Amino acid sequence: MTQSPIKVVEEFNAITDHFKQDLREFFTRSNFYLAVQAALLSVFGVRDAPANLFDHVVTLVLILTGLTLSVFWGVVAHGSVLWIDRWRKEVRRLSAEYSETKSYDRIEEWADEHRRQSPERITMYLPWLFGAIWCVFGIAVLVRYAASTGLIRDLWG
Repeated sequence: MTQSPIKVVEEFNAITDHFKQDLREFFTRSNFYLAVQAALLSVFGVRDAPANLFDHVVTLVLILTGLTLSVFWGVVAHGSVLWIDRWRKEVRRLSAEYSETKSYDRIEEWADEHRRQSPERITMYLPWLFGAIWCVFGIAVLVRYAASTGLIRDLWG
């Protein structure tokens, strides 16, 4: 049974609206996480080198907060991109089936062929870059602490 043209248009509009909304939410969330990460990195950057155990603990808490946020952001971003892909396929299906111009299908076909160049795919990996940066900072702080307390000398000396 074929759908009436009005129902097809309503379905197409609802699905494309949902697709566009998911894209907007993805980039809104990413911008929020990016701003928080930038703030954490700023606080980390202006702190003096830890002078005592308390300063080291505060620095490590800051690093663990940034790392935890990076992991959470990465999981959320990955899930969002999966949903965006799902809506994108549905828009393509409807465009191919009902649209005379098939513009969505043509454009999204190009996007499928060039997945690595899509903004959401690139943005999806940004949290893992921040996570790696926090890991490097954490290792550097631990090594500095071990060196300042003589722990490294005791282990390898």
